[in-house]
Amino acid sequence: MSGEHSVVDLSSPPSMHPNHQQQTLKPPLDVWNEERIEMAMKTLKEMHIQLRNLRTSIPRLIAPLTAQHQTPQIVIEEFAKSIKTANQEIKQFEELMVSEESCKIFNQARKSRAENPESIKPWSVTENPDWLTRDD
Repeated sequence: MSGEHSVVDLSSPPSMHPNHQQQTLKPPLDVWNEERIEMAMKTLKEMHIQLRNLRTSIPRLIAPLTAQHQTPQIVIEEFAKSIKTANQEIKQFEELMVSEESCKIFNQARKSRAENPESIKPWSVTENPDWLTRDD
């Protein structure tokens, strides 16, 4: 994959141009405060949702081949649509997994686990019934 990621330098002060709107300064990217951890949890939740949805990609991919259609042309068109949709879903998941922010999240999780392995409790989906519901 040859995706390019834009990087914004947050370490420099905001522009002093007279028309520049005042911005709230965010903490440095290496600080894992509550807000950043919550954003990381949202990213991980989206990853989990996308991964769970990929489990049904093959059945959805071949569904047009098993349905009754009026003509072979319609079968081909519907199958092509399902291929395109599956490719888009896979690409979107791959981009999320290899993004710079996701790598930082995984590195922070490894670091946290190494520093304090006893503080990690097992997770159960029954404790979080809304885990597969996107926060809009």
